[in-house]
Amino acid sequence: MAREVSIRSIVAPGLSILFMCALIELGAGKVFEEMQGYFTTLLPGLIVMIPPLLGLRGNINGALASRLGTALNAGLIEPRLTLSAEIKVNLTSSLILSIIASAIIGVFAFGVNLLTSAPTIGVLELMVKLIAIAVFAGFLSGLILALLTVFVAVKSYARGWDPDNITSPTMATIGDFVTIACIYLAVLLVV
Repeated sequence: MAREVSIRSIVAPGLSILFMCALIELGAGKVFEEMQGYFTTLLPGLIVMIPPLLGLRGNINGALASRLGTALNAGLIEPRLTLSAEIKVNLTSSLILSIIASAIIGVFAFGVNLLTSAPTIGVLELMVKLIAIAVFAGFLSGLILALLTVFVAVKSYARGWDPDNITSPTMATIGDFVTIACIYLAVLLVV
């Protein structure tokens, strides 16, 4: 479907989304600030893996958002909330990337902890807990955000907005909030 492109058609939806994103980011920052002491004292190495897990969510969902935006604009995906073959492949790929990259982040967090401080619990127990937290939080946040990414991309396209301008910033912002909540939930379940 051909769409008229103008400065207004790009700036107006983009600016409103970025304003909303800034407000959500402030909320996510406040939640993280409240939980920071809990994260640093509960399990050595836990605080080290939070920034890479947040970055991972932005990277994977940003790529997913770009692929969906391109597919919608090219007419490869119908602007309907159905699990077409194209959407299934993209969701599955995003989840596989989330699990593998999250496990690697857990291993790296364990390694950084070993290099920078003495573990306060057994080395094997620390490694297992950090990897379990990273994988659980990465998978759960990846699943939630991948589904939300499809929803936002399809709905923004259906409203006549370019999903490339809406989906990535929206998901990067919501991703921080969801990922922090999933890390917190993973800590509660694992520790």
